[in-house]
Parts: sequence; structure tokens; C-alpha cells
Amino acid sequence: MVTLIVEDGTGLPNANTYITVEYARQYGQDRGIDLGEDYLIAQNLVLAADYISTKGPFKGKVLSLDQSLDFPRSGLQVHGEQFTGVPQKVKNAQAQLLLDIKESGALLTSNRQFALKKRQLEGLVQEWAVGSYAQYKPGATHVLFDSLMADYLRNASGQAWSYR
Repeated sequence: MVTLIVEDGTGLPNANTYITVEYARQYGQDRGIDLGEDYLIAQNLVLAADYISTKGPFKGKVLSLDQSLDFPRSGLQVHGEQFTGVPQKVKNAQAQLLLDIKESGALLTSNRQFALKKRQLEGLVQEWAVGSYAQYKPGATHVLFDSLMADYLRNASGQAWSYR
């Protein structure tokens, strides 16, 4: 089973999730969805935290350059309110991603495409792949997740600042 290290709001260097298995399970149960076995929830929590990291840049800056996740942030202000720790909406957004995984599968998919080249010299056969590098794209849309995270994203005019 995956060992979860929950971000406690101090900018842990080894955190891999914002919420616990119990939090995610309760979020799903409140919406009539069973997220399955604990080990699957734990694996998906790590994937969901990784996915959140792809959605920046976020307002403010990380508390420490050593922290492993994008939240907590200093200078994070939403609607005139200063946030410390991990905002509740970020926690709910991570839990929502687990519901999305249950419904539609993987969060990120690879569209890696390669061609196989082959060369033969006497008895020696060489094969190698050529082509594009891996490009990851969302596997599905995540409307509620996007709504929950919207307040924390830098706007297009670049008024907020970020180190990550």
C-alpha cells in the first residue's frame, strides 16, 4: 500500500497528498459514491495531488522551495481574504478528482507516438524507436475540480506572482 504523507499546512518536503483516505471516502459517501478499497484510494490520492500540480501557476508563492506540493502558499489572497495552510477548496478538489477517476478513469494519459526503425547488417539486427517525446494531456474534463481551483489560479493579466 502507498504510504500517504498528508500536507499539514507547513510545507512538508515529503507530502504526497492534501487529504486522508478517510476524508476522501467521506467526500464520496456524502455524494453517494463508494471509492473502493483503501489501497486504491491511497494510490489515487497521490495521482490526484500530482494532477493538481499540473494546473498552475497558482497565486502566491510556496512557503518553502523544499516543499513537495503546491500548497500551502504565502501571499495567497482570494476575494480580499488571506489564506494560510491548505484551503478547504483545494482539499475538496483533490477528493473530487477521486470521484472523477472512479467515473472516467485516468487523470492524465500519454499520447506518446513512436515509429520503429529497423536495420540489418549481416547477422546483426538493430531496432530503435524514433518520434515524439511524451506529451501528457487530460484524460477527461473535470468541471467541478476546475471550479473549486479557479480562485487559486493566477489570472491571465499576470497580477498574481508565483515561484512554481
